[in-house]
Amino acid sequence: MCVHRSLVGVGVLDDVLYAVGGWDGHQVLSSVEAYRPSTGVWSTIPDMHLSRRGAGVAVLGGLLYVIGGDDGASILDSVESYNPKTNKWTMITASMNVARSYAGAAAIDVPRYFKNC
Repeated sequence: MCVHRSLVGVGVLDDVLYAVGGWDGHQVLSSVEAYRPSTGVWSTIPDMHLSRRGAGVAVLGGLLYVIGGDDGASILDSVESYNPKTNKWTMITASMNVARSYAGAAAIDVPRYFKNC
């Protein structure tokens, strides 16, 4: 990777592995890197809106969701999503009821009413 990261969130979307946020030993990161096994190359993508370490990461409907984590001062209740088609991050307007950090996240049995992008 381009940046040393611990406490990093990881997700895979469309055969690309994303390393999200983390801790570089000095600061909590908002940066994100993408690894394409087909080329064997790490590249940077736009930063998240918030710095996060220990965030949960899940993929649903063609988007990469980053859930909670902490910013070095407090545990976060926020969620943001990355759309690889637009190369943009979006804050989800609804916060979680409880702030969470170092939690696992997965999308299982997507409901019928969920529309894929």
